[in-house]
Amino acid sequence: MSSQSEPTSPQPPDVIERAAAAYRALADLAETIEDEWQYVTDLVDAYLPGIRMLAGRDAELELEVVVAVDEAIAEIASITDPHKAIDWLSTFPHVVALAVGGDVDRPSEVAPPDDAAPPEPEPDEDSPFRILLGGDR
Repeated sequence: MSSQSEPTSPQPPDVIERAAAAYRALADLAETIEDEWQYVTDLVDAYLPGIRMLAGRDAELELEVVVAVDEAIAEIASITDPHKAIDWLSTFPHVVALAVGGDVDRPSEVAPPDDAAPPEPEPDEDSPFRILLGGDR
């Protein structure tokens, strides 16, 4: 028997922590554009907690998922233009969430199954279409 242990699939916290660190490095590059500093800060405040919440998932990740996240990390690591970095600040979190089956906009929720019906919209009290949406007169 070999003294080496069998390789195990990385757990969500390992992969997600790498993604969060890469996202923070991307934000650091984007922040070099002084006029966009507040926008960059707002994006990081909106998405970094959502990325980190993906680590709380109980499921073990398939190797293909880990590879996909690592490829996305490599892609943003290759960015040298701060303007392109800004573009990726709102894209990268969704790529990671899509790969692991989570949602960075609603981080505590697991993405619904592909065949799930969209939620019914709630009638808006101020909407002239409230009757059509199911509201009373």
